[in-house]
Amino acid sequence: MAQRAMQVPHRVVQVAKLIRGLSQKEREQLKVLVPELQRPPEAKLLIDKGNLRDYIQQELAKVGGEYRPLTEADPFLGGLTVGEYFAMPDEERERIWNEEHSMEIEDFEEHDVKPSAYVPTRQKRRP
Repeated sequence: MAQRAMQVPHRVVQVAKLIRGLSQKEREQLKVLVPELQRPPEAKLLIDKGNLRDYIQQELAKVGGEYRPLTEADPFLGGLTVGEYFAMPDEERERIWNEEHSMEIEDFEEHDVKPSAYVPTRQKRRP
């Protein structure tokens, strides 16, 4: 994404040069005199919520009912429903998650390849 070149007014550049010449103690005094310099600028939402909502609806319409959101009663991990799983303490949820998602080296399928074979990163070799 290209950034616009910011046009800084000459007087701002002059003030910046003056501030750079101040000692740390003088900068602290300046912050007392100009408290706005201590606060970060307010973040502004740059996304039009209406357009975002429309975009999400369009994308959801593309997949149709194929991918509906989960509900509290849907089956989830370890024989639990979504609601039951997320009602558990963090430690118990982590334990169940780790049990369900642990993999051993034996879980991976082994393929014989020539020593000179080149497989690009994140590319599956075709049989």
